[in-house]
Amino acid sequence: MECLACGTTSSPASREHVFARWLLEELAAKDLAIGLFRDLGNGTSQRQRSDIRLDSFKLKRVCESCNNGWMSGLEDLAKPFILGIIKGGRKLPSFDEEERRTLAKWAGKTAIIESHVVGAECPISGDYLEWMRLRDDNVPGRFCVAACLHPMRGVGHMQVGVIRDLIGGGVAAGNVVMIVLPVVAFACAFPMIETPYQARCVRSLYVPLWPSPAAWKPMKQTPMPETFSCDFDRLNAMAERVELFHAVK
Repeated sequence: MECLACGTTSSPASREHVFARWLLEELAAKDLAIGLFRDLGNGTSQRQRSDIRLDSFKLKRVCESCNNGWMSGLEDLAKPFILGIIKGGRKLPSFDEEERRTLAKWAGKTAIIESHVVGAECPISGDYLEWMRLRDDNVPGRFCVAACLHPMRGVGHMQVGVIRDLIGGGVAAGNVVMIVLPVVAFACAFPMIETPYQARCVRSLYVPLWPSPAAWKPMKQTPMPETFSCDFDRLNAMAERVELFHAVK
């Protein structure tokens, strides 16, 4: 098969969950259904397909070796951190740099799988997964992840395509994917072209996970020419117009 993470392989195909089974079991959410909608840009949304059980929200483009190997290992590393946040024992600022990298890597992997499961017009490149598979230093890759706490108990996701005209000509493009769990949401931004970019977010709302917090610029700063900027604040307004949250018992 042609694995999204390792290319041509003799390992058979498996079904990689968008939301890992351990997480669905923890939240008693395996039988809950999630809707798939497309925002039409005029304040309305259109259903793309019928609701799907969260336990069936999977991608059959990952081989067994990757699914049961490094991806499973990443889930094991991230599990205590994610549950610590959900159960209230950990606050985002309390995580050290290595722990933030693990959370960012997990969120990035989840966002990439999500972009292919939903049939996005421009899904996120599998090259990011290959980077994660081959690196042993826990560096997530060339993308940005920020997280925020929220009061709702739900599971959801949202993908936004971003295109910006650059000063002096040219275009910067990318994908921003929101992965929403009870209590915490992850915003993952992936540039689609090899252009220098700045990571930016509203510090009062989001905690930068990757790159290192010192590399992030405040929203009030004017973007440098020829940059890809991650405007996470605007995603909050978009989220209000789509059916994003799904109640968890």
